[in-house]
Amino acid sequence: MTGSSRPRYAQRSLVVGVLLAFILIFWSIQLFILMLALDAYLGKEYGLLWPAAISSALLAALTLWLVRLIPREPRE
Repeated sequence: MTGSSRPRYAQRSLVVGVLLAFILIFWSIQLFILMLALDAYLGKEYGLLWPAAISSALLAALTLWLVRLIPREPRE
């Protein structure tokens, strides 16, 4: 029984690791977009704010979708 659960655990931890890496990358991009939008706002370049807000919202939705893909418990 322990032999069959070990590959599942390794596969699950690989999937979780890859998902967390993508989430970290997307959060970093979102932070960069926030800094870009704040710099544009302070520089009175208001044309850049809506594209930044839309791309940030899309990245947030993608990140939440990836978080939902993380398996909570191993399936039996």
